[in-house]
Amino acid sequence: MLRIHPFVMGYLIAAVMTGAIAGAFVNPQAAFIGAVALFGGALVSCFVCQWRPGVEAPAWKLWPVAVFANPLMIAALAFMAADWQCVIGARRGWGCLEAALAILAAGLSLVPPFGGLLWRWWKRRRASAT
Repeated sequence: MLRIHPFVMGYLIAAVMTGAIAGAFVNPQAAFIGAVALFGGALVSCFVCQWRPGVEAPAWKLWPVAVFANPLMIAALAFMAADWQCVIGARRGWGCLEAALAILAAGLSLVPPFGGLLWRWWKRRRASAT
């Protein structure tokens, strides 16, 4: 049977749930797109985390790598850098919609690694209790 590390499992499940819940505020299609987008970014990030620093690394090392190895976060940061005037509030209006969505995507990308760390902690706790 395929054995998936608890951090990876928790991270991927949290990514799907976060994307689906955030998208559900708009419509069902946005919920599906949000879930798939966050899942894809989390999957790439999990591969990077397995390579460096390793999924058994301490949380203070693993969380930043999981966040900043996510392609969705990298794209969101790039969009925010490109529209920096919108981000700081110097420019407003419909032209700042991309920057607003980038801020939302960056914020949503911060949440799923906590799900992975929480699931890893829970599994370790259960294993040590038995």
